[in-house]
Amino acid sequence: MTDRGAASGMLLVMLFAPGLDAAAQDAPRSRGREARSVLVQLRGRVIDEQTRTPLEGAFVAQAGSTRGYMTDSLGLFVLEVAPGGGGYPLTVEQLGYSTLEVTLGPSAHEEFTTVKMRPNPIAVEGLQVLVDRFDRRRRFYSGSVRVMDQGRLLRFAGTAYDVVRREVGFMTACVGSSDELCTIRRGRRTQVELCIDEMPTYGATSALESYDSSELYLVEVYNRGQQVRVYTRWFVERALRGGRRLQPLEWGCA
Repeated sequence: MTDRGAASGMLLVMLFAPGLDAAAQDAPRSRGREARSVLVQLRGRVIDEQTRTPLEGAFVAQAGSTRGYMTDSLGLFVLEVAPGGGGYPLTVEQLGYSTLEVTLGPSAHEEFTTVKMRPNPIAVEGLQVLVDRFDRRRRFYSGSVRVMDQGRLLRFAGTAYDVVRREVGFMTACVGSSDELCTIRRGRRTQVELCIDEMPTYGATSALESYDSSELYLVEVYNRGQQVRVYTRWFVERALRGGRRLQPLEWGCA
């Protein structure tokens, strides 16, 4: 939204400033339009090399960039990149698959690209073991548990805070601490114990706001918000490479 006072000031400058013509006024905006038009779109699909099935939730990014696109349920992606004379180097990552580095041709922005990923048997087996551990731990818990898994998270647009806010009823900022979260249980205000990647988190609101929902692998809500456990895709990747294991729930955040 344009500020009216600022717009009036600009009009006065245009009328009275010597040597400042309309072309000069339009130059910055023209350069801005040119800068925005530099980007091109790469469109394609990510599939399993063996089964040819689409891969949902694969992360596609220009090589060297931390910003990318998560494929949808059909494995489709649309990625905005700077045009490259020698082609477009991409990195494609998906849990259970070997990371793929591929360079698309210079005309890729005019074509539809199919990217084939090769399953990593060790990673696939490790991922299933980890999923079983999550499931086993929840089964042995005596209270209520709500789960937002990868499939639901990929269809959710927002931050990790938006995810937790949706899953935890009556959640508000705690009295005396706007960065901590509380929920109402049995008529009493109780602080939400938040764990991110098995670690205790202080400043729950700001911590959750720092993650996009597409970066998450799993969200578990225990006892209607008494404890919330958030797991990122990076935690799962580290676990598959032999990182830390899941701790018993009764230990709290390790």
